Amino acid sequence: MTRPKPSLSAVARQALEQIVGARWVTTDPALLTAHAWNTGVGKVPGSEKVGPVWPLAAVLPATTEEVAAIVKCCLRHGLNFRPHSTGYGSMSNVKDPHSIVLDLRRMTTLEIDPAHRMAIVGPYVTAGMLQAVALKHGLTCHIVGAGPAHSPLASATSLIGVGITSQGTSMNQRNLLAWEWVTPQGEIVRGGAAGAGAGWFTGEGPGPGVRGMVRGFVGGSGGLGVFTKMGYKLYPVPVQGPLADTGRLPQLGLPIPGNAGFFQAVWPDWERHREATFALIDEHLCFAMLRMPADHIGWTVTGTNADYVRQLREGTLSDVARAEHDKSWTLLTFSSSAAEHAWRSGAVRDIVERTGGRLLPLRQDDAEVLYRNLFTSQYVPRVLRPSGGITTSFGVLDSFHFMPRVIEAGEECLGGDNRPGGPLVEGSREENWAWPHEGRYMWSENIVDFDPASETARVAAARALLSHYRICWQQPVGTLPLGLGPLMEVQGERISAPQHLIRAVKHHLDPVDASRSPDFIPFQMPALLQKVLPPLRPVLFSKPVLGLAARGIAKAGM
Repeated sequence: MTRPKPSLSAVARQALEQIVGARWVTTDPALLTAHAWNTGVGKVPGSEKVGPVWPLAAVLPATTEEVAAIVKCCLRHGLNFRPHSTGYGSMSNVKDPHSIVLDLRRMTTLEIDPAHRMAIVGPYVTAGMLQAVALKHGLTCHIVGAGPAHSPLASATSLIGVGITSQGTSMNQRNLLAWEWVTPQGEIVRGGAAGAGAGWFTGEGPGPGVRGMVRGFVGGSGGLGVFTKMGYKLYPVPVQGPLADTGRLPQLGLPIPGNAGFFQAVWPDWERHREATFALIDEHLCFAMLRMPADHIGWTVTGTNADYVRQLREGTLSDVARAEHDKSWTLLTFSSSAAEHAWRSGAVRDIVERTGGRLLPLRQDDAEVLYRNLFTSQYVPRVLRPSGGITTSFGVLDSFHFMPRVIEAGEECLGGDNRPGGPLVEGSREENWAWPHEGRYMWSENIVDFDPASETARVAAARALLSHYRICWQQPVGTLPLGLGPLMEVQGERISAPQHLIRAVKHHLDPVDASRSPDFIPFQMPALLQKVLPPLRPVLFSKPVLGLAARGIAKAGM
C-alpha cells in the first residue's frame, strides 16, 4: 500500500512544526492509516478498508491559538484541512490529497459549572467522560445515538446531534451555548456570551448570535472551520455518581433509582401506539421514551449473538424481546420526591391502559441492563454486535402523526432483505428506532445491519439507504433529516435542503474551500447542472437508477 503523492513540502512542514512542535506533526504512513480508514458513519464500507485519498500529514494542536495559526499556515501554502475529534467513526477522511488532518486529541478542556448547570468542553472530551463528571453534581448531559464515545462538542457544533434521551435532555443543536470557533480564514470568533467576555452561559446573549448560520440542523461537518471550545447545557437528574454496576460482563446494568420509574409498554397496533404517544408527551411525564425493534431489544438482554439466536429458536426470549411486542415504548420517569414519583407512575399506567396498551412485566436483570443502556446510551455496541456493519435507511424528523407510515416505510426500504436467507442480518420486518424531542416531535431512523465483507450485503444495505430518498421524493413522509454532502444537492428543497443558503454561507466564510469536507454541501454547482437537476430528480430517484447507484456504492465502499 503506497501513500499517494504529493507529499508535504519541507517548508510547510517546518512552518507547522514551529506552531505545535516537531513531535506533534507526523507524515508517518503507519499513523496516517488511521485517518484514511474507511469504515465511515452512515457510509457503506467496502472490502478495501483504507481509502484511496490520504492526508499529507496529521497535526495535533493543543490550543485555539495553535489551531488558528495552522489554518493560516494552510492558506499560505495552498493546503486544505479537516478537523477530527474523538474518532467514533471515519470522519477525518480528507477529500483530496492536498489536505492535512487537525487531530484535536490534545484539546481536553472539561469544567463543570453546577450552579449554572453547564459544562465548558473541548473537542476530545467524550460524552461518557462528561456524564461521569457531571453525575457527581446530580447532572447529566445529552448523549447522541453514537453512544458515549462521541464528542459532545463535535455533535453540538458540527454534525446532527440527536440521541435517545432527547425528551429530557433536548438535542445538541440547542444544548450548544457559547462557543469558540476558528473560521476557515484562521480568525478566532467567540460567540454568544463568550463573544462579549461574559462567560459561556448563553448562545444568544450579548455576543454574535449566529448558531443558525454555523450550526443549523445537520451542521458544518468539518466544512466551516474548527470549533475548539463550547459552553454546553446539562440537566438535573435524581442520580448521584459515581454509579455502581449490577450484573456481570457482558450484561452490566445499573440499579434503577428510588424515584425513577422504568416501564416497557406495548400496544396492539400503531394507531393506538400513536394515540398514547401524544398523551404521554402532552403530560410531560417521561425523561426518556425510546422505541426499539424487538430484535434489538433481544440483542441487548442477551449476552452474546449465540445466546440470542438460541433463545429465539427455543422460544425462551424475555417477553420484552418478543416480535409480537414490537409496538412499544421503553419509558423512564425521574421525580424529585416519592409523591411526584407516585403521580408520574400512576399517570403513565393510566395512559397506557386507556389507549389499549399494557405494561410488560420486566425481570430485574433485564430492567437494569436496559436502564443502563438507555441512561448512558450504551446501545451502540449492541446494535453493531450482530455484524459489525450498520447504516440507516428511513428516517424522519417530524410529528408523531407520521409514525404508522414511518414504520411501513422502514419495512419497504428493507424490502425483505433481512428475512431468513436474505443478504442482510436477519431481523424484524422493520428496524425502526424512534424517540421524541422536548415533548414536540419525533426522530426516527431505520437501522440496517449487514456484513461489510460481503459485496452482496453491501449492495442490499446501500439499496435500503437509497430507497429512503425514493420514498421521500415520491410520497413525502415528514421532514427528511439525514441529507449529508452531495445528497443535500440531489434531494433539493422539496425535502428540506436549503442548499443555496448553505452554499452562500460557505462561500462567504471560506472562499477558497480550504475547510474541505466530503460530508458538506458541494462548494460549486455548475449552472447547467443546477438547471437540469430539478427535472432529472424523478429519474434519479427511480428504482432502476438507485439500484445501479447501490451497486456502485457497494463496490466503491464509500
